Amino acid sequence: MSQETMKNGDAADEKTSALVKEYDAKVRPWLELAEDLRTLNLDSALAVPQICVMGDQSSGKSSVLEALSGVPFPRGSGLVTRCPCRMVMRRAEAGSPWTAVASTGSSSATIAAENPAQLTSIIARLTESLTRENGFSTEAIVIRLSSPEAPDLTVVDLPGIVRTATAGQDMHVINDVNNLIEEYLRQERTIILAVIPSNQDIATIDILERAHSVDPLGERTLGVLTKPDLIGPGNEDEAVAVLTNVRKPLKLGYVMVKNRSQAQVKQATSNVAARHDESKFFATHPIFSRLDKGLFGIPNLTSKLTKLLVHRIQDDLAPMKRHVEVLLSKVRADVRAVSSYGTAETPSERQKLLVTLTQEFARHLNDCVRGEYRDRLIVVNPNLRLYTRALVIFTELQSRVVDAAPDFRSRRFIDNLAKDLDGLRGRELPGFMSAQSFYMFIQQYIDAWLPPARMAAAQTRALAAEVVAELFSKIAVSYPVLREEFVQVTATILEKTEEKCIKLLEALILREKDPFTINEFLQAHINKLRYDRFESAVQSAFTNVAAQEGGISGGGSWQAAKEHVASAMRSWYRDAHGVSSAANAQDMAAILEAYWTLASKRFVDNACMTLDQHILSTLGPKLQEQCYQFVHNEQQLESF
Repeated sequence: MSQETMKNGDAADEKTSALVKEYDAKVRPWLELAEDLRTLNLDSALAVPQICVMGDQSSGKSSVLEALSGVPFPRGSGLVTRCPCRMVMRRAEAGSPWTAVASTGSSSATIAAENPAQLTSIIARLTESLTRENGFSTEAIVIRLSSPEAPDLTVVDLPGIVRTATAGQDMHVINDVNNLIEEYLRQERTIILAVIPSNQDIATIDILERAHSVDPLGERTLGVLTKPDLIGPGNEDEAVAVLTNVRKPLKLGYVMVKNRSQAQVKQATSNVAARHDESKFFATHPIFSRLDKGLFGIPNLTSKLTKLLVHRIQDDLAPMKRHVEVLLSKVRADVRAVSSYGTAETPSERQKLLVTLTQEFARHLNDCVRGEYRDRLIVVNPNLRLYTRALVIFTELQSRVVDAAPDFRSRRFIDNLAKDLDGLRGRELPGFMSAQSFYMFIQQYIDAWLPPARMAAAQTRALAAEVVAELFSKIAVSYPVLREEFVQVTATILEKTEEKCIKLLEALILREKDPFTINEFLQAHINKLRYDRFESAVQSAFTNVAAQEGGISGGGSWQAAKEHVASAMRSWYRDAHGVSSAANAQDMAAILEAYWTLASKRFVDNACMTLDQHILSTLGPKLQEQCYQFVHNEQQLESF
């Protein structure tokens, strides 16, 4: 070899080394920053940019990840990827050994792999351990891989979209998988890597529709077309239209890749050979070879993904920083709250501290109960807004009571009512209704209000217990024993107040079952219902006249029309006001509906006021009174 050739080779090596160093300096720190945020578990409170591989089952998702990482993922039919798999890949210096460790999201323990085949086996074992119960898990497998051939990239492989459960598979898997995919889709900093088989009609691809629903402009969706070797002859134009962003356009565009075929998998074709085969396939294809080479191949996809992820991290850094600062300010406020109460060394200091904590707690709780949210602690913690959340329970109670109403106007109800009236008939003269019948019917309907009322009492009790526990955890951060005692005292108080409240609600039901009112609403509503029935009958009569051949406007006889309307109204009057069971039933239905409407509104208001007064409003004073008893118990004070 000549000296000139050696010099040229050395110059090329130096240029490559300089490019690698520049790449490491500009790209690697951003990727490590995102990974560090996840390691600190900040991704649960802070949306960190990430790339998620999504698509139908058997669309080639895992094959794409396999091509990117060089790790052969488990293959098969049906739901192969049964839990998320986060692959953290980093390029090592030339000559460095291949290394990888795997773990689960809930454990810090890692399992080392010496080669890709061993890592495949570890992934399969971890998948089995995570999905043993129902064949699916939302907990992720985390793989950290380093090798000279690996790209600097982090991607998450998600289970494929499931439409039918296979034999022996839990039916809940369909919903679980869909919910998991939707959860990742909705994260605004997630880059959606939508994997689409090239041999399928693009209009039937579910993942593109799902991505469009959360990313209508396609600003964070990148399409990957797989299986180009399976495109039928003459169907290449469809694939080209998608690839060149003519059909189903995305701002990030599409890349087409050719992964290892099933035959190549069985032959254990290496990743290097597969990439060579991919390059040759696109270079010699009669149609694809004429398109931009940047649209094809795993190397182009890798480069595009890395640049895209880095740019997203850079763009989102300022918003993430602001979010972290907000979280930090909340933590600092909690720390100040802890330190503001000082220390308690002597019995008198402990007594004073307990009184201070109790008063502070009672003040905040009263604000929560009254719906006065001026204090910053309540403003920044929406879960502490007790009265606002209680209003939701009150509204649900109202809806459940309304839903319990019989269908007073239905023909079936009136017919049954007529039969019941006949069965209860005593010595009443024809045309008269028994007041006792009204009492029996309305009592039966009012009984249906008790289950919703009991449910509302239980919900109010649970809500109050939750808010008390969270409020005291914010106020007395460093006193877990005292906090636990507060929770127990609260549970005891709420148990007693709920029992009392249910008795009061039962008394309200009993009172409503003895009908009474001097409210003019009842008379007005009965008259309205009767008028509505009359108006409906008139409207029906004239509608039937208009529907007859010719009608009045079409040259029909006015006299005939008048006789038809008069006949219809006479028939209606006999049914509605004649001396008959049917007429009595219609009138009784109107009275029952009017009184039910009046009484149900009155009951809901009284029930809500009972829940407010006897569960919410009394909680603060009772807790304060109970906690003051601890002041004189030195042993308990010291344990707090």
